[in-house]
Amino acid sequence: MNISARRASGQMRIAVALRDHLPAVAGLFGRGELSARVVGAITWRTQFITDEAVWAVIDRAIAERAGTWGPLAEDKLSAAVDALVLEFDARALMVSTTVARGRDFVVGDREDEAGTTSVWGRLSSADAAVLKKRIAAMVATVCENDPRSAPERRADAIGAWSHGNDHLPCACDMQDCPAREAQPVPKSSLVVNVYTDQATLDGLQKPPSTPAAPNPKSAGTALLSGTDVMPTPLLAELLRSGAKLRPVCTPAEEPESRYRPSATLDRFVRARDLTCRFPGCTAPAEFCDIDHVIPYPRGATHPSNLACLCRKHHHLKTFWTGDWELELLPDGAAVWTSPTGHTYTTYPGSRCYFPEWDTATGDLPPPPPPETFSTDRGLMMPQRTCTRAQYRAARIKAERERNNSPPPF
Repeated sequence: MNISARRASGQMRIAVALRDHLPAVAGLFGRGELSARVVGAITWRTQFITDEAVWAVIDRAIAERAGTWGPLAEDKLSAAVDALVLEFDARALMVSTTVARGRDFVVGDREDEAGTTSVWGRLSSADAAVLKKRIAAMVATVCENDPRSAPERRADAIGAWSHGNDHLPCACDMQDCPAREAQPVPKSSLVVNVYTDQATLDGLQKPPSTPAAPNPKSAGTALLSGTDVMPTPLLAELLRSGAKLRPVCTPAEEPESRYRPSATLDRFVRARDLTCRFPGCTAPAEFCDIDHVIPYPRGATHPSNLACLCRKHHHLKTFWTGDWELELLPDGAAVWTSPTGHTYTTYPGSRCYFPEWDTATGDLPPPPPPETFSTDRGLMMPQRTCTRAQYRAARIKAERERNNSPPPF
């Protein structure tokens, strides 16, 4: 289906719930009388029910009412399902999740616009009070000529604080700014990779003889974390602030003599792939393993034999020999063959954003004789300490125990 593992897992959860516990609801769904959205809410909000007798009763009750739930908003739809759960099995109510464990802090949303990322969350009252005072103290370190609005200063203060700074650098244009003179140089111990091409840099970098700033409307492409497009004005600001430029060099034609790729080869493979190369996976390359497609030492440490794979799909390819097979072509295209014999081809992520970049790295050198490499990798497959069913049962038990005294409605 070329979807992520998490989405596929969600589809499987819905299918199992309909098959095993909600046959009447499944019948309505099969006849097109319920939407996928309604069925998803029903299977999600009833997942903590464990008694088969309760399942049978609530299945019939939901089937009688669910036909009118389609127009409901998300909160009203959840409340409609929860009302029946509360009636037949109060301990299976999901409300405990938000009441007992409602604290959270989230960075990023799928609807964020390029160049900014939303942040929201819920803290304890004490932590929130400390954070509020810390932000106010940092905002107060700029001079009165700082051109940013109060909301912009608060947002920038959080950014500066995340880098380990206790002050907000002033953004005024005054050469003798009193705030800037009293502040230490901003610091950061983190490294964030931004990928761009030479044409974009040529359009943004300030010529040595020109005092004017780079043109913010210069065309070009820049990527943050492999798949998030960064506006070129923001890249220009990073360059003015002293961001380091490191070219992605084409690796040598000869393979490297060791298992672990050199820093140059590592940087090339991650920049070429940008994400995990398994079909449908979007894990950023910076968090992926670099896998030898043909296992080392029979397979060389060479760009035509290296691909970025997230840990899940690295294990799938490495240990489940005979299931998913991978062939890497010299131009970086990855051809996957599924257990059913179907093939799926994924291309390097850089091909989409930097089509002028030639990522071809040539053919692999001939491998050594087969007898020099022998191993039963299936025996090395990491094993779970408990099955998925045991883990899920333990989680449901813990959630139900939190609902011994459900909140009133």
